[in-house]
Amino acid sequence: IVIFAGYPEQMQDFLNRNPGLRSRIAFNVNFEDYSPKELYEIAKLIAKKKGLVFSPGTEEKIMPVFKSAIKTLDFGNGRFARNIIEKARLKQAQRLIKMDISNVSSEEIKILIPEDFEISEIHTPSINKIGF
Repeated sequence: IVIFAGYPEQMQDFLNRNPGLRSRIAFNVNFEDYSPKELYEIAKLIAKKKGLVFSPGTEEKIMPVFKSAIKTLDFGNGRFARNIIEKARLKQAQRLIKMDISNVSSEEIKILIPEDFEISEIHTPSINKIGF
């Protein structure tokens, strides 16, 4: 079994370049992009697997980011949600490092707050155009 995965248009171009390959592929499955709510749930799951939780207000902070991201070309779907968590963890670390170490509880280390998801820090993908 061989699985080819990619964005639909690029995969179509790939298959069109080699008719012999196309004739050997019995079927293909297209997966729809995740909705903003699904991306949020994926982000929560990724955070949970890392021992982290979202504080109240986090959903309201990052849902606009997901809503914007799904409108861009090749935004990465689940990978985009993972990247948001990674950036939030870095922001959280910067926030915690500024605190007095004796005041940082083990619970605080597990919580991502809305400020950890600074919109200016999370860049939605842009469409790169080549040519004139």
